[in-house]
Amino acid sequence: MNLKKLLITLVQAAVTLLLLWWIFHDPTKRTQMLQALGKANPLWLVPAFLSFGLVLVCGAFRWQLLMRVQGISLPWFRVWQLVMIGMFYNLFLPGGTGGDLVKIFYAVREAPKSKSAVFLSVVVDRLAGMFALILVSSGVFLFFFKELTSLPMVRAFTLAVCVIFAATLVLVAVGLIVDRFHLASRIPASMPGHAAILDTARAFSVYARDWKAVVAAILISLPLNLFIFCGAIFAATAFPGNPGPAAMTSVIPIVNTISAMPISLAGIGVREKLFSSMLHSLYGTPEDLGVLISITGFAIMVCWSLIGGVVSLLYRAGQESASLDEIEGEVGAIEQRVEDEERAS
Repeated sequence: MNLKKLLITLVQAAVTLLLLWWIFHDPTKRTQMLQALGKANPLWLVPAFLSFGLVLVCGAFRWQLLMRVQGISLPWFRVWQLVMIGMFYNLFLPGGTGGDLVKIFYAVREAPKSKSAVFLSVVVDRLAGMFALILVSSGVFLFFFKELTSLPMVRAFTLAVCVIFAATLVLVAVGLIVDRFHLASRIPASMPGHAAILDTARAFSVYARDWKAVVAAILISLPLNLFIFCGAIFAATAFPGNPGPAAMTSVIPIVNTISAMPISLAGIGVREKLFSSMLHSLYGTPEDLGVLISITGFAIMVCWSLIGGVVSLLYRAGQESASLDEIEGEVGAIEQRVEDEERAS
């Protein structure tokens, strides 16, 4: 790990610890959480757990489709294994893309002659998922416009998410322009987002002829988002006094989008504070209950991540092991090849 990554990780760890202290330092709130936990109905955790499992199923179908477009034919179960491995590493590696690196590394072992294709399939997979999230969130924001603009704090969070979405759309637009007018060689390496722009541009170049597959990937992402919402709503329903499905629906896109930013480790602390603050401000939900709802949803995700850890152990059995530095180095070399291909096109 280089110095820059180490410093970022230390800052994320500091933010995580500070937020956790802020959330749990009050003994009264800790007592209230324990009381609410004692009244919870654990049966609601079953559909919550299954809903998140369906998120991973949809994710495997989406990635398999995008790889197949480029001639990579992996069985669905094999793709699901790679998704589960990525899930495991996403939880325990700093940053939000650590799992993608590992997925790419092992997928390349499955298709060693299609390294660039594997890398670009993950880029498009991410973009398709983000575009679907923007569509779903836009619908939620319009439906709950009055609530989400009623309070300064909630307005600020909503605006922050809109800025993140706008930045994504700008990246896509710039990538399209760079590819369409062959501007890759003119973009300075010092430009912010240089690598992301070239990766996106190359993805456009490769997937433009198969745009129907990209549309299909976005359509697959719609039920995927629905299952994310269902998982969080079922987790909340386990607790008496929960704010209800409509209230949860209004805040889920904001909480999930902001907590996915590399602010803290795996979004821990950020997610809990956002849920508790927004549900309390908008719907009067006790802050301790908001924290419990968030922790419960995260615990379900951790369970699936641990299952991914078991899948990882079974998948790697008999294979030559690789360190994280080696994985980063190989994937970095593939990314560099993709960028060179875009410059040469």
